[in-house]
Amino acid sequence: MAKLEIDNISVEIEKGKTILDAAKKLNIEIPTLCYHKALSPYGACRLCVVEINTAGRKIIQASCLYPVEDGIEVKTNTPEMQKIRQTMIGLILARAPES
Repeated sequence: MAKLEIDNISVEIEKGKTILDAAKKLNIEIPTLCYHKALSPYGACRLCVVEINTAGRKIIQASCLYPVEDGIEVKTNTPEMQKIRQTMIGLILARAPES
């Protein structure tokens, strides 16, 4: 089991699961577009990005791909995450303007 913190809430979840899985366990909604539980994670849309603080480093990663680790702190809805998601959806729409 891995113990981590998501939006200041502690959670324990099986190793091998993703941050997205852990957030769902806590009923924390992270937007996704390409994720589907019946398919292998692909991480193409990048709407599920989160901020991960680990070993004194802040990184931005797709929560559908990043495996849970002991001691990490995850932020799902900071102003920076909202801005990144807004940029990503803009890029997606630019590729398919008729949508």
